[in-house]
Amino acid sequence: VGRALSHPVLRQAAAASPNDRRREVPIVYLDDDGTLVEGVADLAFRVETDDAVEWVVVDYKTDRDPGASRPIYEAQVGGYVRALERATGEAARGVVLSL
Repeated sequence: VGRALSHPVLRQAAAASPNDRRREVPIVYLDDDGTLVEGVADLAFRVETDDAVEWVVVDYKTDRDPGASRPIYEAQVGGYVRALERATGEAARGVVLSL
């Protein structure tokens, strides 16, 4: 837990406005190829700087060795990123946080 809470991404999330921070975010959207994408993002938060606004989507993974599954996890988070971009009209990026 200590490693997770000290991670730069989670420190950035903690600094975000409570109104711009969401846990267990339900995601449902129809992808361009007609695929229905459903899931739950562990964390999403909005970061606003002088130059840009961006959502950060975090999905926690607790596998001992996520190596072989990493591409699957990245694709999963990529779907969440696309969903948030479409829903908000703002840029987003994804983070797979392996603990």
